[in-house]
Amino acid sequence: MTTDILPADRSALADAEQAATLANPVPGADQAQRPWALFSSRRRWAMLGVLFLVMTVSNIDRQIMTVALEPIKAEYHATDTEMGLLSGLAFAIFYVLLGLPIARWADRGNRKLIIALSIGFWSLMTAACGLAQNFAQMFVTRLAVGIGEAGALPTSHSLIGDYFPPDGRGRAIAIFVMSGAVGYGAALIGGSYIASQLGWRSMFVIFGLSSLVTALLAALVLREPRHILLPATGADQGERYGPAITGLLRKRSFRWLLAGTAFYGVVCYGALIFVVSHLVRSFGLSLTQAGMIYGVISTVAAIFGALAGGYLTDRMTRRGAASVPALTAMLSLAALPPYLVAFGTGNLALFTLAMLIGGCLLFAAAPPLYASFHIVSASRRRATAIALLSVMMNLVGLGGGPALTGILSDMFGAVHGPALGLRIAMLISVGALLPLAACFFAARRTIAGDVDDRDEAQPA
Repeated sequence: MTTDILPADRSALADAEQAATLANPVPGADQAQRPWALFSSRRRWAMLGVLFLVMTVSNIDRQIMTVALEPIKAEYHATDTEMGLLSGLAFAIFYVLLGLPIARWADRGNRKLIIALSIGFWSLMTAACGLAQNFAQMFVTRLAVGIGEAGALPTSHSLIGDYFPPDGRGRAIAIFVMSGAVGYGAALIGGSYIASQLGWRSMFVIFGLSSLVTALLAALVLREPRHILLPATGADQGERYGPAITGLLRKRSFRWLLAGTAFYGVVCYGALIFVVSHLVRSFGLSLTQAGMIYGVISTVAAIFGALAGGYLTDRMTRRGAASVPALTAMLSLAALPPYLVAFGTGNLALFTLAMLIGGCLLFAAAPPLYASFHIVSASRRRATAIALLSVMMNLVGLGGGPALTGILSDMFGAVHGPALGLRIAMLISVGALLPLAACFFAARRTIAGDVDDRDEAQPA
């Protein structure tokens, strides 16, 4: 039963929802296992809207480095290898190191507080990037941005799992995933415009300081279900650090999912982070033109791809757990041919069409990818599961992907020139879609037996 309590007075909301929980228990279900029953549909979608904004801001502050790669390279006299390290490894180091400890905190504590504090810190550090006077200072400030953003993704997914029932999470995750491309598009379009008009330093400061508003919204709108459930149910707040991680890693399907996610990150960060540079070098576009074109492609692909992927994920969830990772595998395979066409052509119109098709398929693969992790992790482990996902995607994908592409670009560029060298490197990087698909096909064989039976019921 859904409690339809939406009082205007936020100070009375917690008491009202707690009273409704006690008076209207879900028939035949443990309230602690079905926290989404605490909120009306409108309330759920309002909170998802805030989480969408949180990750949009996160992706903007993360991806504006893409716009600044060429001017920073010129000012610091850096190589493509160094810029690959700056755009990837500098962010990923502390993002990965702190992701798991913060996730365990999220599985046991106040997730709303974690998100608000994280946004505030990474926003200030993004603004500080605009003050960096040399490569070393920029590297350190990017490390700090990674520290702040480590608390966003796992904590947000943990809340989504509590706000929405299993057969409705596909759509919720799809909308949440769209924030990545909306943020990326905003970074490319808005960032390229600001950088061209005011300089790349002003771009970092403007985006960083404006992101602080989102921290206030998160504190005001988000709700922590545990604060409602604990007084009524005495529900626990999670396991110890070690048992939670080992419990997940014992599952064969979970290990395959982690491996596949690393390859997904290589494609998203290793190849696609250099698309703006590719447009500038290979097609002779200005930084503003390149940012605008790829920003539009990414935004359109995210909207149509993620929504289609969310719809298909909910349908596959009803068919059975094994269908969800299989969907990611099939969509990933389908994305490979258009990406090969895009990076192999010298025709801008064909590049744009191929990138749009490939982007739609790659974004459609994201909702079932995340939903697969939700299937094998209960609420008490969900943030930890997503943090482990982030470790693989960011350590291997974000940390290694751009560096690998940059190294390959420098290597082939020394022989074939910087434009063709980068194109060859990107063609190699998108080949990671093949092992990605293989890993998710392998996960489907055992995922039905790895469903966490201490969480809500999942399809057999």
